[in-house]
Amino acid sequence: MDAHLIDSEIFGHQWSTPESHAIFAEPSRVRRWLEVVIALAEAQAEVGIIPAGSAAAIAGLRDRELDVAAIGESTRATSHSTLGMIQVLRAMLPADAAEHVYYGTTVQDISDTAQVLEVGAVADLLWRDLWAIEAELLVLAKTHRETAMVGRTHGQPGAPITFGFKAATWADETGRNLERLRAGRDRWLVGQLGGAVGVLGFFGSSAVPLRTAYCRRLGLAEPAISWLTTRDRLAEFAQVMASLTTSAARIANEVYVLARAELGELREPTSAATVGSISMPHKRNPEVSEQVVTLARLVRSLSGVLNDTMLGEHERDGRSWKTEWAVLPELCHYALAATGMTRSLISSLEVDPTRMRANLEATGSATSERLLSAMSERLGKHHAQATLHQAYREASESGRTLKAVLEGQVEADELAELDRVHTGAAAAMADEVIARARRRREKEGPSWR
Repeated sequence: MDAHLIDSEIFGHQWSTPESHAIFAEPSRVRRWLEVVIALAEAQAEVGIIPAGSAAAIAGLRDRELDVAAIGESTRATSHSTLGMIQVLRAMLPADAAEHVYYGTTVQDISDTAQVLEVGAVADLLWRDLWAIEAELLVLAKTHRETAMVGRTHGQPGAPITFGFKAATWADETGRNLERLRAGRDRWLVGQLGGAVGVLGFFGSSAVPLRTAYCRRLGLAEPAISWLTTRDRLAEFAQVMASLTTSAARIANEVYVLARAELGELREPTSAATVGSISMPHKRNPEVSEQVVTLARLVRSLSGVLNDTMLGEHERDGRSWKTEWAVLPELCHYALAATGMTRSLISSLEVDPTRMRANLEATGSATSERLLSAMSERLGKHHAQATLHQAYREASESGRTLKAVLEGQVEADELAELDRVHTGAAAAMADEVIARARRRREKEGPSWR
């Protein structure tokens, strides 16, 4: 097996996606660096720093095949992060144009800007997945707005809710994650052109016009000031990914728990080829749900590492951005795998309303909250609670029904609450989530940009 699960032929599909590989595969990353180099050269020609012919020759490299192995060999020989690629590019150019590759800039101008383009590509896919997840959850919330089930607190049966209410809480949270992505867009998609220490001293009075042209050509916002050691943008992006994957994990974890045979209220979709256990053929394991929880755990951990990169020294500190080089791609692989799996899980989730109702009726306590409310009007809330608490205890210890224990202690209309299932404002709240989400979605549209 390869050293990392992301690259495993056997297990890689659980830790990454074809789309995440398309973004971070080394040839793709080298091409992205080249696009940044080309944009820089074209911007420098635009403001009169290098000849237009040099910029045209450098732009012509876009259609040439780049030798990744040669870039790697030259990088090892020079011990410099970017010089290996620059040497390979110079060898592909006429002598005069070769002098204008990577002209007056530094490693981070190329690597940071390319990394921002990666953030944009990843965020596009995350938005697409979350948009689809929210849509499916809104359907579940509407379909099951009145499907009664046990509400559980502290791991124990509580008062009734509806499955639509539960799905609506997932949808509402997913909507906030979409808002977080949208809110971060203009902060994250910002170019980097700072030169040696951030002040662009190499370019004199042309510095700021150059940066403006460079960012415009890449479709990125222009920063007010260089951010060579100011790494909060990438740290924030990682934190948002931690939030949205953990939201996905909350859904997956609930499916994991409610799929237990003794509950059986939800089930993951499976195919005929799915095998739960080699030794126990009856099992139907929630593989997708537990994998989403695992991926979210890793994303949270890695986001903490990226948060540490915000602490850098002086005007440049390779310890920060070299950490990002290792961590950000891995984090993005996991995040995209998690949202993709969650999308698949929700779109074909099996819901069992009959089992939900049976579990609700089996608790014997589904009406306790409303019974307490009815009795509180007559006895006062605390007196009523003490009376009911003792009655439930007596019923449990004696084997008698609660109704038998309570007869003579409560009014007939109060006792009638034992035969009713109240789900409170569950349906109304689900409806409000749906209405608000639809209004927001009409304004935003399915694209992040």
